Amino acid sequence: MRNALRARLKKDSGRDDVRIDEQPQLVDDAAHAVPITERAGYPVTRKKGSANPKNWVTATGVKVEVDFNRVPWLPDDWGQGVKATKANSRSKPNGGGGTLTSFVSPEMKIYFHKEKVEQHVGRQLTHKDGFNGQVRLARLQAQQAVQLARQQIREDKDTDFFSLLSRAEKKCLPPKEEFHFCVISARRATKLEGVRDIVTVQTQLQEAGVTPTWYVDAESLEDYKALGLKAVVGGKLTPSRNKALDDAAASNKVCVQVSDDIAAWEYRHGEKAVDKTDDAKNKAHAAARRLIVTPVAAARFIIAKMRAAVGLHGKPKLGGAYMLQSCARTFAGPEVVHHHFILGDFLVVDTGSSVRFDENMKLKEDYDFTCAHLKAHGSVLRCNRMTLCVKHYSNCLHLSSRAIQRDGEATKQKATQTVGRRTNRLDLLGRAGGRALPGLALCKCAIP
Repeated sequence: MRNALRARLKKDSGRDDVRIDEQPQLVDDAAHAVPITERAGYPVTRKKGSANPKNWVTATGVKVEVDFNRVPWLPDDWGQGVKATKANSRSKPNGGGGTLTSFVSPEMKIYFHKEKVEQHVGRQLTHKDGFNGQVRLARLQAQQAVQLARQQIREDKDTDFFSLLSRAEKKCLPPKEEFHFCVISARRATKLEGVRDIVTVQTQLQEAGVTPTWYVDAESLEDYKALGLKAVVGGKLTPSRNKALDDAAASNKVCVQVSDDIAAWEYRHGEKAVDKTDDAKNKAHAAARRLIVTPVAAARFIIAKMRAAVGLHGKPKLGGAYMLQSCARTFAGPEVVHHHFILGDFLVVDTGSSVRFDENMKLKEDYDFTCAHLKAHGSVLRCNRMTLCVKHYSNCLHLSSRAIQRDGEATKQKATQTVGRRTNRLDLLGRAGGRALPGLALCKCAIP
């Protein structure tokens, strides 16, 4: 949106070498529909009697537009704008000027460099001065990015997505009020990268009509609340997950647990591959219809399939999405599987399940949770065509890079040993049922 604003300023300044259609028209329209109060350059706090940002002009009368961006050191009562410049010796032949970032004081004194702003305020400025502005920037950018992406991709309505369900499944489709949405997080509310991820998840859930509960560590509780979140103390990872399950059970609601860095939920609908070669699967994946869905619609979709499932050894109580960002390799198989690993980044637990996470586990707890559900209920349900765009990087052990940095190599080694012990549990489950458990052999692949 900032690029669209700059392109518009250049065009309005008289340059005939800039075409608005260089920016997608949708982006240009969206940028100019955003009120200046919802742009990051608008002052975080306005002093009484300060200049109204809609009237910002330079000393020579040049209009200064409120920017979509904000530098990390700018004080809360200052604003950031962008203005058109006149042509100079570096301009293109027959061209005009460019644009210039402007820093605007409450009295509408305008500067273009940090050192001049520091001279005005009488001290050096650091990132502490601009932290509130960066939090606001993260929130606004996340909201605008989600809205813009959905417009560009033409996100399908929930009714279009639910039309993929069978008649029996549609009868089992619950309303969003029957769900308890939980985000499991810790120690991310004071870092700008973490704030951006938090706001992205919160925005998607709120726009879908639900307010999630954030289960966080005790030390970070006030930091999360300061972001305007509904946050409670959950403790460490597995205790937080169990508290979320207990809270949902107490309200007789479906528990949906979400990672704190999911950017998007997607679903692919199309014909199966003609054979099991990679080329055929990739071709089928490319030809499939891509749907961008809300997290609420995704959870309702999974529950409908779980409750309508028939012909299994037991009714599934745990469901989720495919564990990779691309589901191309699934196009030679069924859309739904019942004895496969359920990823912890987005899992849906139906009412009536007493299964809980093993609190002795610090990592790979979702593998063990899947096994426990298979033992208790006979099946799970994974939508192989539903994928997540998750930010955190995973290595061959699927260990979060944040966890490795926090706990060191010892955690990685301990997790490897723990997964090895849990693999024996998978073997026992398979033998007890007289059949193999396809897909859960993935656990064995994690052992070096």
